[in-house]
Amino acid sequence: MNSIARSGSAWALAALLLAALGGCQTARVAQPLTAELAGNEPSQQLEFWHTLATRPLTSNDEAFHGLLLYTDGQDPADSYEARVELLKSRKMLPANFRGQANEAVQRGTLAVAICRALEIKGGVMMRLSGAAPRYAVRELQFAELYPPSSTFQTFSGGEFVGIIGRMEDYQRGQAVKVPAAVLPPEIRSTDSPAPQ
Repeated sequence: MNSIARSGSAWALAALLLAALGGCQTARVAQPLTAELAGNEPSQQLEFWHTLATRPLTSNDEAFHGLLLYTDGQDPADSYEARVELLKSRKMLPANFRGQANEAVQRGTLAVAICRALEIKGGVMMRLSGAAPRYAVRELQFAELYPPSSTFQTFSGGEFVGIIGRMEDYQRGQAVKVPAAVLPPEIRSTDSPAPQ
């Protein structure tokens, strides 16, 4: 092989490696909606959900704001950092979570938070791993809350809003197994015994 062919092969290999390394960057959302639509008034919440559904990606900040709206009916946090701390205190995010506000939310990160919010205990591996993202994603697929996914995939706004809808359906489905005397906020999971 002559030196020209070798140098051409070396350049092709170098270009391929650079392309592969460049593809490993985290996707980012240029302007998360929470900068303008993080209010708790019903009209602001409605506008947040409606606008998010049209976006190509969901950021960590948007996902955590939406998750708090779902679990609490409002977002008590006034910043991304406060949302992260609140979710960490509820063990919905791991203590070592370091994601940035404008990074696209990963399905594994959100799966752990959803399993905690819905009190989904999972199988042996999830119980042993403490709800590791990989097993949380698998558990949500089994419960038909997630489509077939990988841990590092992201969500479009429409997909994220759809997941929140599936969470609502999942919780309402649990209501059929609980006596009518139990109020909806008291319904947590099928693991809880029905009151006598």
